Amino acid sequence: MALVNSLKFNFHSGAIITDEEYFIGGRRRIHTADNLRSLLTEEMSNELNLEAVYGGSGNIAVTSDVVDRIIKVLSVKYSEFKRSGNNEKMFFTLEDVARIALKVFQYVSRDMVNKKLQGLFGFGINDFNRCYYMHNGEKIEIKEEKIVSKAMDIIMLKGDAMKDLNEIEGIIIGTDNNNGFTTYDFYGGMTHLYISTSLYNSVGAGSTTTSLAFSDMINSLSLDVRRNGVDKVFGLVELIRITNQAAIKNSEIGGYYDIIYIDGSAGNHSGRFLEITGDKSQFLKELIGAYENHLISKDFCFQLTDKIVFQNTVFDLSEAENTLFGNTTDPFRLEMFMRGYKA
Repeated sequence: MALVNSLKFNFHSGAIITDEEYFIGGRRRIHTADNLRSLLTEEMSNELNLEAVYGGSGNIAVTSDVVDRIIKVLSVKYSEFKRSGNNEKMFFTLEDVARIALKVFQYVSRDMVNKKLQGLFGFGINDFNRCYYMHNGEKIEIKEEKIVSKAMDIIMLKGDAMKDLNEIEGIIIGTDNNNGFTTYDFYGGMTHLYISTSLYNSVGAGSTTTSLAFSDMINSLSLDVRRNGVDKVFGLVELIRITNQAAIKNSEIGGYYDIIYIDGSAGNHSGRFLEITGDKSQFLKELIGAYENHLISKDFCFQLTDKIVFQNTVFDLSEAENTLFGNTTDPFRLEMFMRGYKA
């Protein structure tokens, strides 16, 4: 199902993280989910001074369809804007993008419900609303109680009939000139777009556990820090640390992390957008896990995280591991921890 967490660092910056685990049919586990994607091309981002990233949880096929359609709609609107100069239907803020995303999701939802009704009963939503449908030129009334009840459950996304759609959850993070770094979210079966009023947001598997951990962390910050923002290294470490906790305590969270950091104060897309994947994200996961288990110092953890992520150094896994083991208080316990023992 995947877990998606986001954390706002300050007015201009923040990050989002997800894992790659997905259960097929609730039974077979795979680590191939791609739930985190930028919605804008580099050209669009540079032109509009805008960043927008979608993080999705739930059925990966539905999530992929929604994201692909959002990207296509944004691309068409941008092309029309460049061609005609008409900005009436153009997007300029993250809220504009989020509202477009919600409309796309609602379209996909309606289409899936329509196909379900057509497949089971031979009529669609419009037919159901008018209480009849046409078949081979014959008018057939929709009045059998069991069919009406079942169709209503499908339309209302109740029970297991539309579980793949009902479990969809999405977070959109980004920056724009008007509002800085903001976060929006929406859920399957809901008709509203929500703006995150806290520094964090969490959807998907383990989101309740994650929310408790985020609350504890944020409650430890002074009012001035909450208003003015946290250091980017601290923010990234806490985002990964809390996601690690959720992965330990909940099912359907696993594999490598995909992390995107956004800094809206930079002048172009390459400066604003940073994605951390693969071995680098896995090493950060282990590094911060070692820090939380008191196997390395806080200063060392923060310094190495800063070097790997923000100082643009070439990442070498062997070198990073040697550095980690050279700065631990207990090499034996660190090795046991890295190998999955209860160290």
